[in-house]
Amino acid sequence: MSQQKGRLLLIKIGDGESPEAFANLCGLKTRSFNLSANEIDTTVPDCDNPGAAVQKQSEPGIVNRTFSGSGAFISGATQAILMGHVRGATVFNAQVVVPGEGTYAGSWMVSDFEFSGEMEGNMEFSATFTAAGPLSFTAESGAPVNTLLPSISGIAQVGQTLSANVGAWTHSAVFTFQWKKDGTNISGATEETYVPVTGDIGSTITVAVTATNSSGSATATSGGTADVIAA
Repeated sequence: MSQQKGRLLLIKIGDGESPEAFANLCGLKTRSFNLSANEIDTTVPDCDNPGAAVQKQSEPGIVNRTFSGSGAFISGATQAILMGHVRGATVFNAQVVVPGEGTYAGSWMVSDFEFSGEMEGNMEFSATFTAAGPLSFTAESGAPVNTLLPSISGIAQVGQTLSANVGAWTHSAVFTFQWKKDGTNISGATEETYVPVTGDIGSTITVAVTATNSSGSATATSGGTADVIAA
């Protein structure tokens, strides 16, 4: 899977206008987005074998979506809009952007807000945003772009497993693999791992990783291993 930068996990506050514009809540240093559901216990003992061990069964209950963050309190238009909702305990529109996945949009409320500060240093804040209704989800769009080349882990030796690391990519994607010997495709070697064979001795192994989503695809090739040695 491709890695994403934590600082790009964002919450954007709506300005309430028509059309509505959304702006990033600035100053956050830590942030988290929780998607959970209550667990409803539906366990029923086996009527035909009541003495047997009871297997727990459950189903999802009330769905909960919360975004929490803390950081520096930076005054500005977006923070002023937020504070109006905090003071008035009102519902507002916001978007949570999850890098590599997509955007969750809908009605939110601030369920907890706190200012903090010390004698030295700047004032900070923490806030918890709770979804006030169903959220729409829009998957992140855009063809994948490689930002860190794939790599290979393992020992280049006959019988030893080599594993492909996909590197880093923009946008979510599905990955496929093609292993190569001295730059030439190895027939049938299209899994995430590859085990060198005797015919590979003295050759360099690379892997080409192709990332694909609904917007397109791209391929990046790893650096080569050392020459394959005998077992």
